[in-house]
Amino acid sequence: MNRFLDGYCRVLDALIALALAVMVVLVFGNVVLRYAFNSGITVSEEVSRWLFVWLTFL
Repeated sequence: MNRFLDGYCRVLDALIALALAVMVVLVFGNVVLRYAFNSGITVSEEVSRWLFVWLTFL
């Protein structure tokens, strides 16, 4: 049982790290695109918001 819980916690940690990394890339990319090209990724704000919500749930 303890092995199962350790594996589950590792999966949750990996999902949290992945969500955080995707959020950072999307927001940073959007800032650079808005500053350099005066246009951005329209869906990046919504995806970042949803990832933050799921990050807090996890």
